Amino acid sequence: MLLRQMRYFVSVIENNSFTEAAEQEFISQSAISQQIQSLETELGTELFIRQHRKFRLTSAGEYFYQESRQILSRIDRIILETQRIGSDDDAHLRIGYLQVYGGPVLHQAITEFSEIYPEVVFDLIHGTHEELYQELLQQTVHLVLSDQ
Repeated sequence: MLLRQMRYFVSVIENNSFTEAAEQEFISQSAISQQIQSLETELGTELFIRQHRKFRLTSAGEYFYQESRQILSRIDRIILETQRIGSDDDAHLRIGYLQVYGGPVLHQAITEFSEIYPEVVFDLIHGTHEELYQELLQQTVHLVLSDQ
């Protein structure tokens, strides 16, 4: 099975059309149909029930679609992260906060964010209202957590 076939399959479902998927993928409609037929042959099961010019997913097709979306999303993230690492380009997010906001809730939020966006590096600084306001004016922070 080729990743390309998986992408074509997902594109057909998300466009609800072989023709629109083919246009989106820059191939002919017959080529996308052949690739999906090849995929079905390799899997040994039909993914679609075809009815005239319409189709619907079989239960195997629905399962394959859900899993394929997750796999392709993960592959896209791997590619982006690899490119980012190769270019040595970290995304930095400087956050200024009042000491009162520096507790476990902030750290938990950053931890959860970092799990989703591992390429983002946080620079945290704390200070008074006036100090943080000056940092914001000088554009040395991107975000300030404050009560004013």
